[in-house]
Amino acid sequence: MKIKNKVALVTGSAMGYKSGGPSIGGAIAIQLAKDGFSVIVVDRLKEAGQKTVDIIKKNGGEAVFLQLNVTKTENVVKIMEVAEKKYGELHCVVNCVARYSKGMAKNIADISEDEWQKTLDVNLGGYFKVCKYAIPLMLKSGGGTIVNISSGASFVSLPSFSVYGVSKGAIDAMTRSIAVDFAPKIRANTVCPGFVRIENSQNNRSTDELNKWYASIAKRYPMKRVCEVEEIAHVVSFLSSEKSSYINGQSIRVDGGYGIADSHDF
Repeated sequence: MKIKNKVALVTGSAMGYKSGGPSIGGAIAIQLAKDGFSVIVVDRLKEAGQKTVDIIKKNGGEAVFLQLNVTKTENVVKIMEVAEKKYGELHCVVNCVARYSKGMAKNIADISEDEWQKTLDVNLGGYFKVCKYAIPLMLKSGGGTIVNISSGASFVSLPSFSVYGVSKGAIDAMTRSIAVDFAPKIRANTVCPGFVRIENSQNNRSTDELNKWYASIAKRYPMKRVCEVEEIAHVVSFLSSEKSSYINGQSIRVDGGYGIADSHDF
């Protein structure tokens, strides 16, 4: 059965910034709309964010787009004001914003303090602010669910990718804190993907180059293929529904078994 009269907020939910291709946040927003949620789509990218809304409406769903940066407190407050004014309630929050840059791909000794702080401001600070200002409205609405998109990098460290893993591990810890403090009204969990095929990581690779790249990555995964964005969205959909009513404070790895596999050659 479809969810009725419920409202979801999904941050970082623009489609791929080049041509509107696959993105995790976009897929989540589209899936929640299919589930019956009215969806508030939030992203810094105007055209790609509006494309998510257009897809939702084409599918018969309800959505609105807000072009905002969630690292700014005044922007997050505005999101909650729009949610309450337009829909009257808020029942589901999914945080999916993330910062990637060449400068953050460094170890602890080499990364600049500026790059470290900028990454934490988005990957952790944005999640904190959205949760901080959404929870009172969710409680006023009778409760709901929070799903924070983390990463397998919170369990397995990637070489020279220090701050990313730190930010994701902190998201997991913050989510557990929310799960303890606000249950039973609000359940909070994280989803921790492994490698996922998204447009924003394709760079300028040709189709042939992409196929070879994906094939090389897939070899390290027991499932022998890369994850599609819809597979993440389906897990978020489950955690946002009453079907997961007794799951709280968990970090769920959606990595095809990568985190438990020793794939080196003997």
